[in-house]
Amino acid sequence: MTAVYRLLIRLLMPAVFVYLWLRGRKAPAYRERWNERLALQSIPARYRHGLLIHCVSVGETVAARQLIETLLNDYPQVPITLSSMTPTAAELAYKLFGDRVHHLYLPFDTPGAMRRFFTNLAPCAVLILETEVWPCFVREAQRRKVPVLLLNARMSEKSFSSYHRFAWLLGPIWRELSWVAAQTQASLERFVALGVPAERSALRGNLKFDSHVPMATLAAATAMKQRLERPIWVAASTHKGEDELLLAAFKQILSELPTALLILVPRHPERFASVGELVAREGFTYVTRSAGTEPQAQHQVLLGDSMGELLLWYALADVAFVGGSLITRGGHNPLEPVATHTPVVSGPHVFNFKDIYQRLTNARAVRFADTTEQIARHTLELLCDAQLRHKLQCAAQREFAQDQGATAAMLADIKQQFSQSQQGVPLAMQNVEVLQPTKGETIWYRQDRFGEFSAAFFSADYWRQQGQIKGAATGRSTAWFIASQPTDMLLRHYYRGGLVGKLNKDRFKREPVAVSRAMAEFELLLKLSERGLPVPEPLAARYVKAPGWGYRADILVAVIPTAKDVFKLLGERHLSEQEWNTLGQAIRLLHEHRVYHSDLNCHNLMLDEAGKAWIVDFDKCGFREPGDWTQANLARLLRSFNKELGKAKEARHDFHWQEARDWPLLLAGYQAN
Repeated sequence: MTAVYRLLIRLLMPAVFVYLWLRGRKAPAYRERWNERLALQSIPARYRHGLLIHCVSVGETVAARQLIETLLNDYPQVPITLSSMTPTAAELAYKLFGDRVHHLYLPFDTPGAMRRFFTNLAPCAVLILETEVWPCFVREAQRRKVPVLLLNARMSEKSFSSYHRFAWLLGPIWRELSWVAAQTQASLERFVALGVPAERSALRGNLKFDSHVPMATLAAATAMKQRLERPIWVAASTHKGEDELLLAAFKQILSELPTALLILVPRHPERFASVGELVAREGFTYVTRSAGTEPQAQHQVLLGDSMGELLLWYALADVAFVGGSLITRGGHNPLEPVATHTPVVSGPHVFNFKDIYQRLTNARAVRFADTTEQIARHTLELLCDAQLRHKLQCAAQREFAQDQGATAAMLADIKQQFSQSQQGVPLAMQNVEVLQPTKGETIWYRQDRFGEFSAAFFSADYWRQQGQIKGAATGRSTAWFIASQPTDMLLRHYYRGGLVGKLNKDRFKREPVAVSRAMAEFELLLKLSERGLPVPEPLAARYVKAPGWGYRADILVAVIPTAKDVFKLLGERHLSEQEWNTLGQAIRLLHEHRVYHSDLNCHNLMLDEAGKAWIVDFDKCGFREPGDWTQANLARLLRSFNKELGKAKEARHDFHWQEARDWPLLLAGYQAN
């Protein structure tokens, strides 16, 4: 990604929103959800750290359907977010997957929008279908070490020329992809020529070869066909400039087959109304799918003005015309009618799917038509000859019979990358609910730990009025112990330390809610708890914008029963060799999981009555790559022991710590295999 690209994409934003507004005159959905276009929306916490699957439009969504269904089944505990760029794809996503996935629009590719997007969603891996690669998007993913897989990837000669011509503008985006699973050998070679490392790419085939028509769809098509009892022709995914030719061809068909039915399915929903008007002007009687009634004997055309039912129309029809091919749009994928065993007629412009159409041509499994007369002649021939239809169906099936397996191969690719990126993924986030009780206030809470939750739970006065305050822990600030079921809780407000804290008690510089102090600690503790590390269980966190500047934060965590911090214990007695070993082992366990504790000291180490060690207070902590920081962590802990010993001597208090005796015991536990 170049500086020129970053500048241009920012300058283009006003024009892009003008385009959306103008497009919204015919398709109002384009004027909705604009906050998502800039990544300004609130993303449900339970969808953080999951898989992000980007399907730019309807075609990619349909192609990915089986893959997504398999991922939902194989990883039921992992949230899946499906992104797109068009309202039609959004509508189809809701129809196909319902609330099993979270849908959003991928924001426009500005650096700021992509930073917000990745901060709020924090995906553990990204799957992009076909060729929707954006420089800022890929760069932000790489910066956060999020693997990006380009699946079912295709690269036409025309697209290759464009990407090659503008390589100076886009930068090394192809080298930054983690994996590319190409549809064809030609596409694979083009991706490698653009910069994708050969060792991070492979030929995997086309997902649409694995298309399975749901049994419910086949059953519905069979039942409807029996009720209609008439020849049916579907003209699908049509564009402006094609409908007139197809309707003219249908007039010729009706002259020989008066009972024939045309199912006309425009590609874009904003054209539904205008195509309906065209059908009426041409003198046809028609019914719309949205009306909820089936065609009757007097209806000649069924206008398919619905989403997600194209497979139904293909399965219902005797012959299919695949649109986008009578104009220089380049055609649409014919594999869907092939999957429903429906013979295909197409226009001549099929360069988007050149390889597939070439194979159909070689197998004599497709008919091409360029004029109204040719369309009518080929369609009539097939409608009137069941044996010819069967011949074309069988030829298409034989041609692609050996091409299945792309879904399984790509799933293996995903699982390999996903297993590598799954570290630190808090699956319990799926139980986290979000409250926004007041403007500027956001609360995350565990719905599996609370039946109901209130913002009042972050107030010590509230618990005091309930008579549930059990005690307090003092230090830089007071933390309150609260009697509760099924576990006692600790309420802690975040305060500033050092010299800053004398002037600014508890305000922090504004930052995204998802990475604010309380939410970051809450999420980190979830990750560590799921790994079985000896840390307190997080229960809830709160972010509140402060008047004028900054924000304040609070957290609720579960109390560790019978545990005392090491500082208090050393004020009472010596620790045994086993206790020191146990503390060292707990720290080593933390470091083995690459967890950096920013304030490892004797106040944040605890021992319970069973002798188990615990580590607490993970504010400003996180994961780090292996390095010298582990030794710096230990050095900080040693300093804290000696500091408290010095303070105890000055105050003439007991503090049972001797470095020469105790520190080697802790290190022995830390270094034990």
